[in-house]
Amino acid sequence: MGSTARLIIYRVHRKQECYRIFCKSEGAPVKRCRTRTGFTLIELLVVIAVVAVLVGILLPALSRAKIYAQRTLCANNIRQQCQGILIYAGDNSAYIPTSNTDNRFGNLSFWSTTEISRSAGFSGNAAFFCPANRIKQSNDARFWQYRWLEMTSLGEDYSKKVPLRDEKRLTTDLLRRYYRALPYFYNFDKIDLSNEERKSLFVGCFLEDGRELDKFVIRQLSRVPASGSRWMAMDGVISENAWNFFHIKSGGIDELSMGTLADSTNHQSRQTIQAADNQGPEPEGGNIGYADGHVAWSRFGDMRHQLTYEVRFWW
Repeated sequence: MGSTARLIIYRVHRKQECYRIFCKSEGAPVKRCRTRTGFTLIELLVVIAVVAVLVGILLPALSRAKIYAQRTLCANNIRQQCQGILIYAGDNSAYIPTSNTDNRFGNLSFWSTTEISRSAGFSGNAAFFCPANRIKQSNDARFWQYRWLEMTSLGEDYSKKVPLRDEKRLTTDLLRRYYRALPYFYNFDKIDLSNEERKSLFVGCFLEDGRELDKFVIRQLSRVPASGSRWMAMDGVISENAWNFFHIKSGGIDELSMGTLADSTNHQSRQTIQAADNQGPEPEGGNIGYADGHVAWSRFGDMRHQLTYEVRFWW
C-alpha cells in the first residue's frame, strides 16, 4: 500500500492497554484495545505478604482458643464427677465411692467409676478423660481397663492401643479390685480389706509438709472440716523429677507395655521448665474439684510438690 503508520500505545486503566494506528493514506486513526489477564509480580508479592501477616496473627489466637476450650471441657468433666460423688455420698451416709484398689491417686476401681457416672446421670467414659492429655485416651484399654489387662496378660503386645473389653463378664468382686489408670486424680482413701479394722492403705505415708496422708484423704465427706478447700478430684499434675512432666516412665504405667507406655500431666503450656542440665515443657496448671462441689482453675505457678510416691504429685 505504500503508506506509513505511526503506533501510539497508552493505558486506559490497569488491566487494559489501547493503541492507535495512524495511517497517512487513510488519515483517521484506528483504535485497538487488548485486556491483560492475571497479576503482576508485585501484586502477587503483596497478596502473599498480607496472607502471611494474617496467618501470623490468627494462628496464636486459634491456638489459645483451643487451649481454653479444652480447659472448659475438662472443668465440666471434673464438675460432673464431683456431682456424682456428692450424690452418691448423700445416699450412703456421706461415704464416697471408694474401694480397696491400688493406693495411687490416679487409679480408681471399675466399681467406683460406675457408681460416679450412675449417680451423676452420664453415660460412657469420656468424662473421666481430660481432652488435653495427649497420651491417655478413653477408647484405649491400657488406661481404662489397666489392671484387667495387667492381671490377665499372657505376653500380649501392649505397645499399641488396645480395644476395650466387655466388663459385664467380670464379677462384682473383680469390679471392685480392678482399677483404671486415669488422667484425673482422686483424693480418695483406699481401704485395706485384709484386716478387720479396715485401715487406710495410706497409713504411714506423709505429705511433703509432714502431714499424715491418711488424715488428708477423704473417706466420709461429713468428716471433712473445710470442704471448700479440700480437693476431691483434679487434673493430674505429676513429674518424674524437677523437669519431666510429660513423658514419665516411673510409677508402673510402663510395665504393661514393656517400657513403651508413658504417663503424663494433662495441660501443657508453651513455656519451658529448666532444672540443672535438662529441660522440658512446663504444665499450664489444672482444674481442681473441691469437696463442696465447686471447680476452679489453678495455675502451675501456684502449685507445689505435695507428695512423693514413686512420682511427684503437685497441687
